[in-house]
Amino acid sequence: MKQQHGIALITILVMIALATILAATIAKRQAATAESMAYLMRQNQSLMYAKSAEAFFSELLVDDTENAADVDHLNETWAQPMPPFLVEDGYVMGRLEDESGKFNLNSLVTADGAVNEPAKKWFELILKRVGLSEQLSEAVIDWQDSDELPIGPMGAESNYYQGLPNAALPPNAKFHSVEQLKLVRGFEDNRYKLLMPYVTTAPLNDSQVNINTAPAVVLASLDEKLDINAVQQALDQKFGQQEHFANVSDLWQIPPFDQVAAENRNQFASLLGVKSNFFKARIEVMLSERKRQFTSDLVREDNKVYVAYRSMAPF
Repeated sequence: MKQQHGIALITILVMIALATILAATIAKRQAATAESMAYLMRQNQSLMYAKSAEAFFSELLVDDTENAADVDHLNETWAQPMPPFLVEDGYVMGRLEDESGKFNLNSLVTADGAVNEPAKKWFELILKRVGLSEQLSEAVIDWQDSDELPIGPMGAESNYYQGLPNAALPPNAKFHSVEQLKLVRGFEDNRYKLLMPYVTTAPLNDSQVNINTAPAVVLASLDEKLDINAVQQALDQKFGQQEHFANVSDLWQIPPFDQVAAENRNQFASLLGVKSNFFKARIEVMLSERKRQFTSDLVREDNKVYVAYRSMAPF
C-alpha cells in the first residue's frame, strides 16, 4: 500500500512539473508573439509615417513646379529640412536632397543604346578629378549597354565577370543605385566610394546637371585647368549672397568658369541646366525610442512626382 502511495505521489509531482513547464512555454511563446506583433505594428506604423512624409515632399515639389518652374536652387522651400513633427510616442523628420546636381551614370548610354560621347568625356574628367582611371568609363558603359562587346581595353562584358569568383553579371540595364558600382570592374575595394558624392542614377536619359546644386568637384571637372578651391570659393560667394544661376550662360561669366575652353562649353552644353527632376527624400521616424530611416527616390516629370525606388536601409 505504501509503495502504491509513493508511485501515485511521484506521478502527481511529474504531472505538476509537466503542467508548469507547459504553462511557462505557452506564456513565453505568447510573450514572443506579442512582442513580434508589436514590432510589426511599429514597423507598419513607421512605414505609414514615412509615406506621409514622402507625400509631403512630393507636394512641395509639385508646388515648386507650379510657382517656380524655371529654376531650382537651394534657397527654395523644398530644399529646407523638415523639422521634427511630433506624433504619438515619437516624431517624424526628413529632408530633400537634389540628385540632379550630380552626374547621372545612366546618361552615358542613350535611349537607343548608343554611347553618349559628351557625357562619357565629362565622366572621364570626373574620374580623373577623384583619382581614378579615365578608362573606367568603359566598364561603366558596358555594365549597362545591351551588347556583349567591350567598348575598349577597360570594358567588361559577361565573359570577363564569369572568370571572377562570385561576381555578378552585367544586367545590361540602367543603374538603379550608385552602390552597384562596386560590382563593376575597376571599382572594387571601396574605390566606388570616391565617386559616390558626385554621381547619381536618375532613371531619365535626358537629365541635366543643375549648376545651382552641383558640388564643386563636379563643376571643376568641366575643364582640367580649373582649380577646385577657386571653384568652391566662387560658388560660396555666389550662393552666400542668396543668389543663383538663372541660366547656364551665367556660369561662364564669373571666374574661374570664364577659363573653361569653348570646346568644353559647347560639348557639355546639353548636359547642364538650372532645373532639377530627381531627388532623394531622407526620412527618419522615431517610435517607442526606436529609430528607423527610409530613403525614397522621387522623380518629377510633367508636373507630377512619382517614386522610383524605396529603401529601408539606414542612411
